[in-house]
Amino acid sequence: MKPFNDFLTFVYRILLLYVLFMLCRVVFYIYNYDLTGAVTWTELPRLLKGALIFDSGSIFYINLPFLLLSLLPFRFRSNRIYQNILMWLFVVVNGIGLAVNIADIFYYPYKLGPIASDDLHFTTNGNFGSLMWSFFKDFWWGFLLWGAMVFALWFGFKKIGYRATQIKNNVIYFISQLALLGLAGFTAVVLIRGGNISGATYPINISDASLYASPSKTGLILSNPFALIRTMGQSVWYPEYFPKEELDGIFSPVQPPPNSQLRIEGTPNIVLLILESFATAHIKELSDQFGPDDVSYTPFLDSLIRSGYIFRNAFQNGIRSIDALPALWTSIPSFKTQFLSMPQSSAPMQSLPMILRDMGYSTAFMHGAVKESMSFVAFGNQVGVQTFVSREEYEKANGRNDFDSKWGIWDHKFFPFAAENMNELQQPFFATMFSLSSHHPFRLPAGFEGRYPEGNLPIHKMIAYSDDALRSMFAQMSEYDWFDNTIFIITGDHGSGADNEKYLKAPYNFSIPILFYSPAYGLHGESYRAAGHLDVMPTILGMFGYDKPFFAFGKDLFSDSTYDRTINYMGSFNTITDSFLYIFNESELTAVYDYRSDPLQEYNLVTEFSEQDSTLVWTKAFIQQYYKHVKERDYLPSQSASNLRSQ
Repeated sequence: MKPFNDFLTFVYRILLLYVLFMLCRVVFYIYNYDLTGAVTWTELPRLLKGALIFDSGSIFYINLPFLLLSLLPFRFRSNRIYQNILMWLFVVVNGIGLAVNIADIFYYPYKLGPIASDDLHFTTNGNFGSLMWSFFKDFWWGFLLWGAMVFALWFGFKKIGYRATQIKNNVIYFISQLALLGLAGFTAVVLIRGGNISGATYPINISDASLYASPSKTGLILSNPFALIRTMGQSVWYPEYFPKEELDGIFSPVQPPPNSQLRIEGTPNIVLLILESFATAHIKELSDQFGPDDVSYTPFLDSLIRSGYIFRNAFQNGIRSIDALPALWTSIPSFKTQFLSMPQSSAPMQSLPMILRDMGYSTAFMHGAVKESMSFVAFGNQVGVQTFVSREEYEKANGRNDFDSKWGIWDHKFFPFAAENMNELQQPFFATMFSLSSHHPFRLPAGFEGRYPEGNLPIHKMIAYSDDALRSMFAQMSEYDWFDNTIFIITGDHGSGADNEKYLKAPYNFSIPILFYSPAYGLHGESYRAAGHLDVMPTILGMFGYDKPFFAFGKDLFSDSTYDRTINYMGSFNTITDSFLYIFNESELTAVYDYRSDPLQEYNLVTEFSEQDSTLVWTKAFIQQYYKHVKERDYLPSQSASNLRSQ
């Protein structure tokens, strides 16, 4: 097949890319059907429109050099060597683009969002090679699919062929080809801008996907390299909804001393336990999807919940594990970009470890991965952590036989090692431990097969395994003299799927436990106020009677704060109140759901909420304050904080 002229040759080659990108999307939909849900006929036109817009952005971003070289207004384009160069440029560049497309298929369940530049942190981990080998073994058919598509690029390019434009007059040839180059360039710009040529519009951004799909289906639109391209070297820009002189009066992260209704006397130790992938959906004591006779994957955690103070309506304020520590230690969320991957995160900031260290506490962080993993240790160094216990320390003491071959040391081995190291800390201490094993590839250590219930998802047996390791760790710690003088805060880092429809819908799909446990200090009860990771730092400061202004985006959960809201970003900004989920795409409120009475989101109540709604106003102020402080690298309380009213 040879098109009529070389401009049509270029068009056919670009159309081949649209076909391959759409095939990737079909595979994405099939693989992630449980997360995205069924596409209805009424949704399909807008989904296809959004998909084509974002595919166009991806295709023309990565093919701008190919476009230029294909349409240069000179006759040497027909040279065989030149066409071979174009072929290899076409195959290599778009092969990389399709690799991102296919990787998105498998990565989406863990992130619930597209691959962005901040996800490339895995390439800097010391175990990158072993991770890639593990991914190859687990997702081998994805590599085969990619190979087939790269072959299709090569074969399609050759099959389309090439026919030079038959214009003999050189002047007419040059003018006509220059005009076609201009037309193609103009078309590319229009498509990158979302098909709009208005001067008031900007190139499409990731959040624009919510204009064409519900939050659960934005992954179908963004399953392409667009998010990765747009987040590379991205400068901080933020909408200014309110004049600066009004902003602090609506919401400010610079807060006066907390006014907690719960005060702890003395200086108890504090242990913050972050459990990998421990979503509310998997915890029988918290999820209403378990029947009375259903097996529990978390019998020990269930017992702690019944004995402690549990926030039953708590949510993550980031997306991935790397987002949890900034939210918990510094009360700073991650939205479109991981906070720790942003250059602005290197600025001085107030933190829970630093404040407690100044109050006489020793501080420690314990995680069974290597120190380079997820920037945890680097961040800990920045915010006042003094002692680190990682895979290196474990293997120095116990040898290398307990590495799980992918992430780090098995939980049942690292937990007791962490407890031993806590026992050596100077009291009072603040220790944070991040678990590791309840994660893909969902493989139990040798000798543990068949010991735990399989459940309905591969992660369930790993949740049960880590819960058992937690039980053993508490039994060990109970023998130490500091145990009764310790407050434990237990949470999960992020959601991790579910085996029921309710917990696959927002906001339940990112719900996690926040538990305060310490029988000696009388912490017992429950609350349904909307809580988040951001609230842990202010709550601890309030419990200890901290009497200075502080910087935090969260609230003291034991205070009489006038707002009960928390917020995160999953393609759009999600603000969660005690009863409602607000979905805001930076320019308009797209949905409001009464998630308690309508957990499956069948009734969008957005028309009942005005622009003056207090939660919407708060959401806008929160977003503006966040990006303002990130851009200015300002995470410290001001001298005037004591004069601020409580929010």
